[in-house]
Amino acid sequence: MARTFVGLVLAVPFLVSCGGGSSKAPPAVIVDPQPEARGLLIPLSSSDQLESHIRESFSQAATASERADAVALAAEGASSGVGFTTTYTLEASIDEHDVVKYNGNHLFIAPSLGMNCCFIVDDIVLPEPTAEADGSDVAASVPASERSIRILSTDPAQASADQVASIPLDDDRTVEGLYSSDTQLVSISSSVWYGGYGPRFADPLIWQEQTTAVDIYDITDISAPRQQLSIQLEGGFVNSRKKGDMVYLVARHTPNVENYNYYPTDTQLAANQAALDALSVEQILPQLSINGELTDFISAGDCRISDPDNEIAPRGAGDPTLTLIIAIDLSQQSIANSTCYLEPTSGVYVSDNRIYLTQEDYAGAESRTLVHSYSLSAELNYLGSGSVSGQLGLADNRDFRINEHEGYLRLVTTSYNNNSEDWVDHRLSILQLSATAPELTTLATLPNTAHPEPIGKPNEELYGVRFMGDILYLVTFERIDPLYVLDLSNPSDPLIAGELTVTGFSDFLHPVSAELLLGLGQDEQGLVKLELFNIANMNAPYSLGAQSIEVGADWSYSEARYNRHAFTYQPINSSKDRFSVPVSIGYFDDNNGYSQQEKLYLFEINGKDSAASASVDRVGTVDGTYDLPGAGRHRAVFHEDAVFFINGTSVWSTLWTDPTQQNGPY
Repeated sequence: MARTFVGLVLAVPFLVSCGGGSSKAPPAVIVDPQPEARGLLIPLSSSDQLESHIRESFSQAATASERADAVALAAEGASSGVGFTTTYTLEASIDEHDVVKYNGNHLFIAPSLGMNCCFIVDDIVLPEPTAEADGSDVAASVPASERSIRILSTDPAQASADQVASIPLDDDRTVEGLYSSDTQLVSISSSVWYGGYGPRFADPLIWQEQTTAVDIYDITDISAPRQQLSIQLEGGFVNSRKKGDMVYLVARHTPNVENYNYYPTDTQLAANQAALDALSVEQILPQLSINGELTDFISAGDCRISDPDNEIAPRGAGDPTLTLIIAIDLSQQSIANSTCYLEPTSGVYVSDNRIYLTQEDYAGAESRTLVHSYSLSAELNYLGSGSVSGQLGLADNRDFRINEHEGYLRLVTTSYNNNSEDWVDHRLSILQLSATAPELTTLATLPNTAHPEPIGKPNEELYGVRFMGDILYLVTFERIDPLYVLDLSNPSDPLIAGELTVTGFSDFLHPVSAELLLGLGQDEQGLVKLELFNIANMNAPYSLGAQSIEVGADWSYSEARYNRHAFTYQPINSSKDRFSVPVSIGYFDDNNGYSQQEKLYLFEINGKDSAASASVDRVGTVDGTYDLPGAGRHRAVFHEDAVFFINGTSVWSTLWTDPTQQNGPY
């Protein structure tokens, strides 16, 4: 099933004579074959090389863990339609897995992590499929009260919902997200979950004995979902994306070496070496089963390692962990291709054409980010790697810091130093694929000698980042909130075009139009705030007004500040848009003690066709419940005038035109 890598092939056109002159064919030119241009990641030459690399890397596993700790110390696109909204995604053409999906007729709600007791499941084995894979009914014999994916039918006219089916789940797995269409539902689950980012991703030891499952269900008959395919992978889930009928799964796997001691005494060194010497390629490569049958899906020839002679080769020790990319064809219900490389990954960004995996690398106080590029296709061709100074930051919105536009890859990174006067520096880097080798070359950076002005005032951290075509918006903050506008229209010469200083800051930036930008963040009292900016003139942006949500609360927090899937946005017409923001609100008084509320706030942007007078107007709220399992997880769906608020795994609903009348919980 697996295919070997195909290097970056350069097409050399033949020169053909046109018009008059002799018709005699030119003599054949014999050209000696040239070796393939080498990028940072080079193919393994044999299974022996894979075994040798893993053996050498295992002895450095403790060092790798220490490097991960050093990172932690160093840095203490709206999907919408005329009828209904779908998951808010970074790129309009690329779907993202989420715990709630809506296809216009049915809501699919995966159980929360809170229903599984813990974030980390200790009992880790390669399980059998959780349901019959021969097309049998997986919902008929299981009570709806069991832990399951809920399926609700919606009635937009009445703003109501009814559960019509459920898909039972094993108790030893957490559902990381779903994909849905009219005929299929895809569930991605894992045995262990550490979150979507973080320094632990660089620790090889945490990727042992993990499993990831991808289950595909036929939902043509919504009352009786039927499992079409169950894929069980020996490897920890990192991330996924979907384009068309292809799901791209990123996972990591560290082989488990029997009788190996990671912190050996002098007397255990010989036993460790014996354990490594006994390690075979079959024990190194992860297993994958389809409908319970083991399948050869990857070989040593499908993997790459870093070329130590490459000028941007990682500076740390070798890594015994395989980073896997697997293309799953939903239409064929099969593995289309798989590949891997033996280096860590700390983040994933997927553009319309490519997959970019980022890797943090550092030596002492210096830090940098390596970027590995693959084609977004069944071939999963390796296209090249590049390097930029600094880190992408440890936050859920880290992929907002990366963007591909018209062939250019733009990244915003942050570096830290020991200068108490200004210990943080932010940098924009613009890269492009080389025409002569599989590598990403740096075209420009900012600041630079021509434009030395720093991005951000001294000691200001970076919060909101949003690319909009040839413009980049950045929000930094320490005591005030500068909004920076960067002009990227000339990729070779980016510059800071404008700046605006306001109070508070914005973590999340949403482009309303070419002239309006919406910010969601925190005011000076620490409460959730919204702010609308006029960006018609990039040299002179200004605020159209800010509003704090639930003034008088002791604290408030919105999941949407850090998780775009909690933000729902829908263009209505040329003048009006709708959006919602979930907010958790806390109160404390001497008489009643502490109380918390979960609300979905409904807003309209009015007058957006006249940016100078546009406004954000509050329409109402939908109330949820605080004490439900997973109550901190919020999603919302708009369908015509109906609003469905998913709080945990329960659903409340209302009509946009009369939000005082609410239904639920369903």
